[in-house]
Amino acid sequence: MFPGYCSFVIDKKKCLLPPEFIMEINDGENNKFMVGLTCSDHKQKLEEKFLLLQRDNQIPQGKIIFTPIKVIQTKCVTGNQEDVDEIQLKRL
Repeated sequence: MFPGYCSFVIDKKKCLLPPEFIMEINDGENNKFMVGLTCSDHKQKLEEKFLLLQRDNQIPQGKIIFTPIKVIQTKCVTGNQEDVDEIQLKRL
């Protein structure tokens, strides 16, 4: 489960937009490290920030990868009578 918001913070204010990308670092040896989530508005700024952090050896070296988040929605089953009735109707 991911946080509901982008990882971008400026002047102690968090971005309230939903994340659209997983930010990872691939170290070239098939190891990936997730470093954050970002919305499309802050993707470039976060990439620039992480490049600076890599330059200063504060985070692992490697290629920064942005993977789009795929939203999957499911219908929640609570086990109430409505759910039981729906299951029974689909079986008939």
